[in-house]
Amino acid sequence: MKSNYLILSIILLFAIAVNGQENEQNATIRPGKGNVSFELDFLPFSSDGPIRMNALRGRYFISDHMALNVNFNFDNKKLHNEVPSSYGTGSLFDSEDGKYTVFGLGAGLEYHLLNSRRVSPYVGFNVAYELKNSHYESITNYYQGYPTSEYTEVKTEIENAWSEYSMIGYDQYGNPVYNYGMSQRGYNSLKVNAVLGADVYIIKHLYMGVELGLGVNSIKYKEVVIKKDGNFDHKYPEATDFDFGLNFNNAIRLGFWF
Repeated sequence: MKSNYLILSIILLFAIAVNGQENEQNATIRPGKGNVSFELDFLPFSSDGPIRMNALRGRYFISDHMALNVNFNFDNKKLHNEVPSSYGTGSLFDSEDGKYTVFGLGAGLEYHLLNSRRVSPYVGFNVAYELKNSHYESITNYYQGYPTSEYTEVKTEIENAWSEYSMIGYDQYGNPVYNYGMSQRGYNSLKVNAVLGADVYIIKHLYMGVELGLGVNSIKYKEVVIKKDGNFDHKYPEATDFDFGLNFNNAIRLGFWF
């Protein structure tokens, strides 16, 4: 968090210094009525690379001081794993398949306060909705031992979550033993934020900015239903998380407008 405030301070100090030297009578290099902008996250010190895009974010300037912002995110992931069912058996494998889809949409309004050529502090609000659907299937081969010495295949289906497990050893028959948990749970999320931010226009059509929000985030986790061979086994009921407080994007917003 200290690094976030350091970045914010550097950008604001730079903006004030540059703005103080600029002749406000010169042609503006910031957008106005009818212009559109798009943003990425800029993390110059990240080991994963300096550019990140968690959502498609954009603005449309209704007037020189008022902007409509929208954001859209979509993520889809599939998982497939196979492990041998036991030692000495080359044809039997335990398998797992999972998939999830995340869809989010948000919108808000911003009011930009100054007529400065380079610096544009603003206040506003935004509302965002996000939906996550999740499904998981696994096939496990269980050794029956004496007198049949056969394997029985059990299919497990989980709706609205993934089974998460790690192998912790083997039983007396050579079958792997797992520690089970749950991940990638489906949910519905609603966020409402009041925001305070600032943009600094470096050159025409290019700006950097920061944003701080105060708001609520309500997450309703979906009911998780688990079936064994098509028959109901057990379930986890719906659950709700609720947060209220400050939120801060730890990345610098890097934007382009036209």
